[in-house]
Amino acid sequence: MVMKRKILIWGFCLTMVVLVFSGCSFKAEPKSYEKTIETARTEIWNAISAGGASSATVAIMDNGKIVYEEGFAMANRVEAMGVNTNTQFNIGSVSKVFTAAAVMQLVESGQLDLDKPVVDYVPDFTMQDSRYQDITVRMLLNHTSGLPGTMMYNGFASAKDPQFLSEFMNYLAGCSLKADPGVVSVYCNDGFTLAEVLVEKVTGQSYADYLDKNIFSKAGMKDSSCSFKAENPNIALKYNNEDGAALPAEIINLMGTGGISATAADLCRFGNALLGNKLMSAESFAEYTSPQYGKETVPSGTPITNYGLGWDMVDVASFAEQGVHVLSKDGATLQFNSQLYMIPQENISVALIFAGTGDASGIAETITQTLLEEKGIIPAPVAADQSATTAAVAIPNEIIGFAGYYGASGSAIKIEFNQQNNTLEYKRFDGNGFATTDSYPYSGDGFFDMQNGYRMSFSESFGKKLVLQSMNKADYSLVIAADIKANNPVDTSRFAGKAWIPVNLSAIDLYAFSAVTGSLPELPGTIYFGSDGSFTPYPLKDENTAFMNLPYARDLVEPTITVENGTTTMTAMSYVFMDVAEIPVLASDEKIKIEKTGENVVRKLEADGSFSVILPEGGRLVIYDPSLTVLADTMYAAIEEVPVTAGSYLMFIGNEGDEFVYQYSF
Repeated sequence: MVMKRKILIWGFCLTMVVLVFSGCSFKAEPKSYEKTIETARTEIWNAISAGGASSATVAIMDNGKIVYEEGFAMANRVEAMGVNTNTQFNIGSVSKVFTAAAVMQLVESGQLDLDKPVVDYVPDFTMQDSRYQDITVRMLLNHTSGLPGTMMYNGFASAKDPQFLSEFMNYLAGCSLKADPGVVSVYCNDGFTLAEVLVEKVTGQSYADYLDKNIFSKAGMKDSSCSFKAENPNIALKYNNEDGAALPAEIINLMGTGGISATAADLCRFGNALLGNKLMSAESFAEYTSPQYGKETVPSGTPITNYGLGWDMVDVASFAEQGVHVLSKDGATLQFNSQLYMIPQENISVALIFAGTGDASGIAETITQTLLEEKGIIPAPVAADQSATTAAVAIPNEIIGFAGYYGASGSAIKIEFNQQNNTLEYKRFDGNGFATTDSYPYSGDGFFDMQNGYRMSFSESFGKKLVLQSMNKADYSLVIAADIKANNPVDTSRFAGKAWIPVNLSAIDLYAFSAVTGSLPELPGTIYFGSDGSFTPYPLKDENTAFMNLPYARDLVEPTITVENGTTTMTAMSYVFMDVAEIPVLASDEKIKIEKTGENVVRKLEADGSFSVILPEGGRLVIYDPSLTVLADTMYAAIEEVPVTAGSYLMFIGNEGDEFVYQYSF
């Protein structure tokens, strides 16, 4: 997504960071938690040294006291500012448990009822699908609303969009539901953005003001805010892996779903305030943290993602196996990754945030496991015997019947069974055809060994054939795909073999991307829509309109094609896309002027050469190479004599009346 640049001497820079800043912001209880701290430092520095993460912050609170907090690496390399325990990071979807807490407070005060329809409180909430009237407040928070997934437009940006919630409501007004409300829990950001709207409607306050007065202040979270605090220099920047350049500070307009900025210690203070009933009553806390997932989320047993209200897991399986009840919420944005664990019975909270792609969830789990062992709450695990091998077992005929085509988030899947080798052949569509990505041996009892602590199985439930991933040792599972019926006669040619550029991309939207659509020959009447290597299947209801038919998939869209005055456009996710085959060639000495805000000028280059531009105030230029990879973007660096190849595309972004001065040499 971020443009490619030349590599600088990153290894040297990182070495200096380690030498100068390791431990400079360290606080811990004396003569205690040594093994836990050692584990945290080792795992976090390994993640930063691997190059994906720029910096990190971690904290542990035990019985109301911060017993360990530390910052790692540089928050701002230009200013030589190391991460300290007050440095703000974006926490992403950990924000959801704050939104749910705000709703629970309003339930306690009698201003909301979890089981009343959202339209009772937000009368301007409307959709194309009449089932929206059945969505309750609870369904927004336990991921059973059936809403499409995520309204991405300006969701991750370089500046605040004061019209974002209005734009979000307009987006919903044009959408349908992907499932009946209240039935299936599938991760859904839209539900929490709508919950943000709900909080504002009921209280008459902005969401940010409500959280500041009723959660941050009460929990003692002095370094937390909705988005980075204004004029705060102590924020963690994400740095580009390729050349070490700072990315623009990430402003998340998806406030209720992922827009809070905080420290790891403040996340622990939030956990402590919850456990101490400072934010809600014990009765409300029990409701907030009880299993809330929809009845058709899994055919049997417990979902791996056993949702509460805002929580991803109200009983983390890996700890439940050891007899410890742990609550979990993680988060991921374009620039940050985060994890919060709470252990109510022990009054412990653990939080970790990375600027970058560090494995916050995996590392926080390792830290928490080490902490529980060091405190004697659980015994150290005994190494498992890895010498045993699974004997070949014949695949039963009733399982062979599950061969066929399935759909998942970002994937069209083909399941085949090799009865000679007794394996499941897991194939994904890669843009050209279905290619085997994994082969799993049959281990008996209906399961195929995924060889990573999980196993795969099948079920015919709720009127669908389902692919499940489950844990080896416990009855926890997750539906990862549902079958696709190949009996749709609608012509797919309008979507076939097309590439698209979002021509209404804004000057502040960090999500510069492109999209592809195409036909799936094995599945008549079905197309795929995707970006960055994803290919989500959608059936067509007519030759111009796709619809959502994967109730177990997250982040779905409804691609719709319109042809007007000879120009083909496609809408999806509030973006308007142009077919690249119809983009005009940049004419010699052509003047580039924006005629209307939101309608960018897009041109194609016909020859190799170089390109430079002088932008109008607030303007932006994105250059895509012929494969639609972002080659250059003025959001990240000035475009001065950028080499371009024939077939590249230019997108000029600005406001009505803006003119661009450029030089194209070839």
